[in-house]
Amino acid sequence: MNPNTIRGMAPHTRVRFHFATSSFARIYGVDRLTFDMIDFCYDWAHTAEQAPLDCLNQVDRYFRQLWDTSQQQH
Repeated sequence: MNPNTIRGMAPHTRVRFHFATSSFARIYGVDRLTFDMIDFCYDWAHTAEQAPLDCLNQVDRYFRQLWDTSQQQH
């Protein structure tokens, strides 16, 4: 994933991508984000799935569960 790919996203998709990556940064820390996590966020941003918006704890739990499930399938 390079910055040009992110800039080339539709505005709504880019917002979703940044929303997902910010959750991963809160969960794991910015310095521990992996390319796999960023790719996961990119893929999620292109779906119609809706994350819970009640509070950041629920958002982070949602992404953690999705991430853990995706890693068990590999």
